[in-house]
Amino acid sequence: MLVGRDKELAVVREHVRDGRNLVVFGPAGMGKTTLVTEAIRDQPGAVYCADTSTLKIACESVLAQIGLTVRLTDNVARKRAILRATAGQRRCFVFDHVGRVSPKLASFLETVRETHSMILVTRTVAGPATGWLKMILWDFDQLELAPLSGGAMRELLRAEIGVCESRLERGILRVARGCPGVLMALCRQAHRGRYLSPRLLDLDRRIAELPGSEPFRP
Repeated sequence: MLVGRDKELAVVREHVRDGRNLVVFGPAGMGKTTLVTEAIRDQPGAVYCADTSTLKIACESVLAQIGLTVRLTDNVARKRAILRATAGQRRCFVFDHVGRVSPKLASFLETVRETHSMILVTRTVAGPATGWLKMILWDFDQLELAPLSGGAMRELLRAEIGVCESRLERGILRVARGCPGVLMALCRQAHRGRYLSPRLLDLDRRIAELPGSEPFRP
C-alpha cells in the first residue's frame, strides 16, 4: 500500500514518461519497491527486474519479462538476446534491489542505458557497498526516500489495524520511526497474537525476520 509518497510517485512517473534515468535510494523498508512498481503500473514499455543481485539473475528476469523463454547457456547470449529483442523499442528498464554491482553487471547496465531509459533501486549511492554502480550514475537524477511523516504513518496504521489510539498502536508508530516496512511487519506480527507491550511485539518481529525463523505466535 502506497501512502504519503504522492510527490515521489509523480517524480518517478515523470522520468518514466520522459525517458530520463533515475536512481531511487533509501534504507530498507522505506517503500522503494512499492513506489516504483506503482509508478510503472500500466506502462507497456516498462520492464521490471525484481532481482539484480547477479548478472545471470538480472538477465533471466529481464528475459522472462519480455517474453523470451529460450534456454540460453551463458550471459553473453542472454545479453545479446535482450538487446536484439528490445532494439528500436522505447523501453524503461527498472532494476530493483541493486546491491554491490560487479564489473560485468555494470557493463550490462551501461549497455542497456545506451538505448533505453533506466530506473535503479538501491539502498545507497555512496561508498564501497555500491561497487561499480557509481561508474554509471553520471547522468542519473537521484530520488532519496526519507521516513514518512507522522500523519502518513498513522494513515497506514489505520489501514492495517483500524485505529491508532491504544498504547500498543502508539508504540508501533514510535518503534517504526517513519519506516513503512517496519510498520507493516509489526502489524503482521500483531495479527498473530495478543500483545500489550510494543517492545515485546518488536522483539518477536525481529525474531521472525531472522533467516529460517518461523513467525512467532504468542
